[in-house]
Amino acid sequence: MPISFFDWTQLTALAVMLGAAIWHDAWARRIPNALVLWGAATALGLSLSPHGIGLGSALAGGMVGFLGFWVLYLFRMVGAGDVKLAAATGMFVGHPDMLWVNLLILAAGGVLAMVWALSTGQLGTVLRNLRSGLLMWWLNRQHGTVGHTTAFPVSRTRMPYAVAIGMGTALHVFNTWPAP
Repeated sequence: MPISFFDWTQLTALAVMLGAAIWHDAWARRIPNALVLWGAATALGLSLSPHGIGLGSALAGGMVGFLGFWVLYLFRMVGAGDVKLAAATGMFVGHPDMLWVNLLILAAGGVLAMVWALSTGQLGTVLRNLRSGLLMWWLNRQHGTVGHTTAFPVSRTRMPYAVAIGMGTALHVFNTWPAP
């Protein structure tokens, strides 16, 4: 089935938002609120179209994206801009597809984190932090709170997570669009 003009419009808007976010995140390590607001407003407007996914699906997809990455934000694994970008992406994708997109984003983020750690010479630190974190989690599960929390060394160079959000979303789009 050929892709409709509406599908092209939605795909273009999503690609513009993600492309601009990746560029800003890669060069300035921040994602502008105005860009995310534009993306969310555009997604909501498109969802109201007769060919759209519907307002309920768009809002639910936004919440799935927001909540999934808000947890990572609480652990300081991603920035607030990444959380907002995932929410705006969820408004384009909708629910329940955003559940799968979140998993694809996390998988892409894991691969990119390893590549990033290798390219910046920090793989050893990353693996030690992972081992220590898993050990502390296991000890806390087995014996209750062990006492003090371990402060892990944090690199000054942060991976632009918008790249992972873009890659995970692209994987989903290439596998599902055009919708039957």
